[in-house]
Amino acid sequence: MAVPTLTIREYHPESGALLGNITTLNFGKTTAGTHSRVKVIDVAFSGASNIGNIKLGIVSSGGLTIAASGTEHFGIESSATFSSTIAAEPLTEHFPGLNATGLSSDSNNMSVGARSSVLSDYIYLDAEVSSTALSQVNGSYKIFFDYS
Repeated sequence: MAVPTLTIREYHPESGALLGNITTLNFGKTTAGTHSRVKVIDVAFSGASNIGNIKLGIVSSGGLTIAASGTEHFGIESSATFSSTIAAEPLTEHFPGLNATGLSSDSNNMSVGARSSVLSDYIYLDAEVSSTALSQVNGSYKIFFDYS
């Protein structure tokens, strides 16, 4: 069986309107000491009949020190229905740390539900940059899943 194809789709954080498919996630300029705007995405899978055990991990933090209790974090929440309320404020749940192993079993990954057998829940992401961050940063997320 071939590996499924993933399509990452971005939604307008206020209306829930589909903005289109994306290959990179750009949080834009974020002032030091603040949160970025919340990005809303989902993952559509093709080439499989059932997807499960969906997890996201941060495999590169772009120079930010990630800790759920620190001053720099990457936020994540998910829901089966679109919620402009979640997207309107900085996220309160965060990745606990960097997935340094690159494995789906890494304890710093966060689980995401599924709205159907081939479609993830809506995923809300943001980043908080410390007040001492002075340069541009970029990071990388990795999606893990089981399929049949």
